[in-house]
Amino acid sequence: MKRLVTAAAGLPILFVIIKYLNPIFFFALVAFAAVIATWELHALARNRGIHADFLMGSVMTLAVIYTFADERVALQPVLAAAVILIPSRALLRRGGVDGAFEAVMATLGGILFLGITLGAVVELMGIGDEMGRDLTVFLFLTVWIADAGAYAFGSWIGSHPLSRAISPNKTIEGAGGGLLASLLAAWLAKVWFFQRLQTRDAILLAVLLWVAGMAGDLSESLLKRATRVKDTGTLFPGHGGMLDRADSLLFGAPVLFYYYRAFMA
Repeated sequence: MKRLVTAAAGLPILFVIIKYLNPIFFFALVAFAAVIATWELHALARNRGIHADFLMGSVMTLAVIYTFADERVALQPVLAAAVILIPSRALLRRGGVDGAFEAVMATLGGILFLGITLGAVVELMGIGDEMGRDLTVFLFLTVWIADAGAYAFGSWIGSHPLSRAISPNKTIEGAGGGLLASLLAAWLAKVWFFQRLQTRDAILLAVLLWVAGMAGDLSESLLKRATRVKDTGTLFPGHGGMLDRADSLLFGAPVLFYYYRAFMA
């Protein structure tokens, strides 16, 4: 129940921020989420004895995300800076060479994983005019309602595990409920605030975001299972941490952005 309440409370707040406030507020929210998610990702690594560089990881993740918001700053030099600075800073770490390889790779991996995916969220908003705002709301609405639908159906009638080894509580019935909820969310968006969205695009995006959301959810579950962690944090009641709340969005944002570029722009 806490999971559904959290989603129900969060969506109206995000709707107002995205649709009516200056985009800088949304960008600040994404930056905050990036720092928290970096901390949680590094906490998972610490459970495996890997001590990633949180300071450099956070700074470079934010720098990568910024390239998606400001077309004057290219992604390639920022990534090049990360590739140079992270190993160079590791030369100064305590402990010498022990664990250095894992720490450098975990830091760089986190920068890519969070910087690129959250950058896509910012890039959606940065499309401009009402289209960018509508696409961003569409992303959150569809992914979160699909997640809530999967949870509700899974709790209600779920009996066949979707992936027992990775996430034993997720069921095939829950996944089917998530698809129905995703289609419902896409229809709701079309009749509520996104009338320009074609019916074909609404259906295809509902299915694609459902698939991407499941992939993101299971991928994060894989990381937690590998590090023997149930939740990445306690920030969101019923959900866990920032990564628990944003896992489906991380995979859904690039899918939605590049679909828009290919078929809607």
